[in-house]
Amino acid sequence: MSRYKKTLSLVLAAVMSLSVLSGCSKKETEGPAETAQPAAEEENAGIYENPDWNYGQVAIGGGGFVTGIINTNEPGLFYARTDVGGAYRWDNDAEKWISLNYDITEDDKGLLGIDGIAVDPTNAANVYLAAGTSYFSNGKTCILISHDYGEHFTQVDVTDKIKVSGNGMGRGNGERIAVDPDDPDTIYCGGRTGGIIRSSDGGVTWENVSSFPVTSTPNENGVNIILFDSARSRIYAGVSRRNEDNIYYSDDKGETWKVLPGITDEAKGLMPTRFDLDSRGMLYVSYGVSEGPWNSGKGALYKYDTDAGTGTNISPANFTVGDIVIDPDHDSNILLVTSEVWKEQPNGAFGDLFYRTVDGGATWEELDGKYTMSTNGIDWIKNAAIHWCSCLAMDSGDTDRVLVNSGNGIFACDNIWDAAPEFYFESKGIEEVVPEDIVSYKDYPLITAIGDYDGFVHEDIFTSAERHTKQIGSCTSIAVAAGDHDVWAKVGGDESGQLLCYTTDGGKTWTDITNPPEAGKAYFKGKVALTADASVLLWSPSNSYYTYRTEDWGETWEKAEGIIGSSSVYLIGDPVNSDYVYGCANSVLYVSSDGGKTFSRKQDTSSNYQRLAVAPGEEGKLYIPAGGSGLWVSKDHGETVELVKGLKFCEAVGLGAPKNEGDPYVIYVWGTPMDSDIKGIYMSEDEGGSWTRVNDDLHNFGGTGNGVFVVGDMNVYGRCYMSTVGLGIVYCDKKEK
Repeated sequence: MSRYKKTLSLVLAAVMSLSVLSGCSKKETEGPAETAQPAAEEENAGIYENPDWNYGQVAIGGGGFVTGIINTNEPGLFYARTDVGGAYRWDNDAEKWISLNYDITEDDKGLLGIDGIAVDPTNAANVYLAAGTSYFSNGKTCILISHDYGEHFTQVDVTDKIKVSGNGMGRGNGERIAVDPDDPDTIYCGGRTGGIIRSSDGGVTWENVSSFPVTSTPNENGVNIILFDSARSRIYAGVSRRNEDNIYYSDDKGETWKVLPGITDEAKGLMPTRFDLDSRGMLYVSYGVSEGPWNSGKGALYKYDTDAGTGTNISPANFTVGDIVIDPDHDSNILLVTSEVWKEQPNGAFGDLFYRTVDGGATWEELDGKYTMSTNGIDWIKNAAIHWCSCLAMDSGDTDRVLVNSGNGIFACDNIWDAAPEFYFESKGIEEVVPEDIVSYKDYPLITAIGDYDGFVHEDIFTSAERHTKQIGSCTSIAVAAGDHDVWAKVGGDESGQLLCYTTDGGKTWTDITNPPEAGKAYFKGKVALTADASVLLWSPSNSYYTYRTEDWGETWEKAEGIIGSSSVYLIGDPVNSDYVYGCANSVLYVSSDGGKTFSRKQDTSSNYQRLAVAPGEEGKLYIPAGGSGLWVSKDHGETVELVKGLKFCEAVGLGAPKNEGDPYVIYVWGTPMDSDIKGIYMSEDEGGSWTRVNDDLHNFGGTGNGVFVVGDMNVYGRCYMSTVGLGIVYCDKKEK
């Protein structure tokens, strides 16, 4: 498969002047000659970079909703945004995507929701992100600014002016932030609330554009598109609403706004989702009956002659139009992708349609049955569709190459105008999944449970993983028996049905457990555990106040006594003695000494911790993250606990391989040592006698996210994993000396 190649230059010109940006969260390096940037050493002040560790994301090979892709004036260079996993840059030489937002702290994890992305049309090193998530970080909204291709960012808080939400409805619309091509220091950003804001100093300060007539919409998607027409010195703005004025323009730098003429009653009854311009200044508007990504289905594509004030419906069909891309060398050549259309694709999955025209939309050619799809070496994607499409991007150096977003990553095509276009999965590096659970045993692969994508078997964390052979959608918990690693159990499901299954051959074949713990009730998700000898399966469903156990793989069930009133109790079997099972919920440690039949309440940490850690091969030893009380350890099945020295806060704990045979297991935590105020990943090789920071200021990953785990690798000393809200499973790897 041919690929257009061009080396991405990261050599930036010398510093021209010093200016201090507010809210620094990452260092800034030297900027391009045409734009004055902060001095590297000034921006670097107080930033700790750990020289002893490598960081990254465990390779799955894609996953998660990529909500937007934008090309640049540099051939082969693209940026992409995701709904909960930050932004990415395409590395053309390495043929992979590079994650740009590892620096986001736990307090600021909402900034991993990217609701818009803009690139300076004159200098692709300058990239701007509209970041925020309504339900995280108190709805904090920031503009993230980089002048070195996203290597480092500065935060500018604009929460008091607008709100955005990268995981909100309409997140595939846009782009809602744009740079003025005639004055790159001028940037406009539309909010879901608050209307439009503007910066005239490269994003350092912002003001509300008070002249814009709309500040909110009923669907909470607000001003969802900003587009500049340089030839006319015009700004277009789209508003996510129907049956009211929803496309405006300004010819005086936002001082006044007018409604776009030529909008028909049909178009007014739809919502604009994307804008595109051709070289003649024709404005193309992609419409849907709703904002998407899952609530639409009908729509249109209109072409507006803004000089004549007329609009024409040039849609190939009555579908929601995800986006179009126009060949800059031939305005009549247009590629279109639908959104939320479910038709069988070449691999048998159902997803969106592609159309193309070579006469400006007078006639359209449907590509169904004419194009092919390939996995590009990521085999688990073979049965997945190109779907939830809302964005197309064309390589500025190769008009045959286009990228399209999808609910599971990005697909690319290098010969889009050929008779038989060849699409392939192009998501290497985009690890935007949400990890829920993880298991590491010595001499055994890493096993994971993943939201939306079931889970994976990781023989090598640096290459694409193998998806579980039995797929149940979102998997919330997976257990591997300590005494027989080929016996697993996992759970998922939703209100529509129970999805609980087990394997006795290491995941080659699976058996469903269809009998519910209580007749006539539908249970789902939650947490599962196996006793060490795999003789008992325990399940605490997310929609039940009880924990259940079975000794015959669900043929019969009984309630576990002693744990009542807590849903989704975290459960784990003692690694040696099958009589013992441990559980935690609502700050309480529960212990069973009869294989999960009855539990006793043993300890209360006054901290609502999520997981326990047991020491492989050591009966009765377990670690309890006690929040503001630090880390506790019990060596007698939870009867008594001791304080592990050196920590004043511990949210998550896990164990990993020791450096030498006979040494204690390495303890990894997400917490804060006594001698520091910095929360992060720390390790101890001497059972808490001393703690060493593992991550650094540029690698916070937004904290422990949904899975709330930090787990060491039992096969590799100095390697640990952490869950995130959308950056997949991140790893920290200690460098060899």
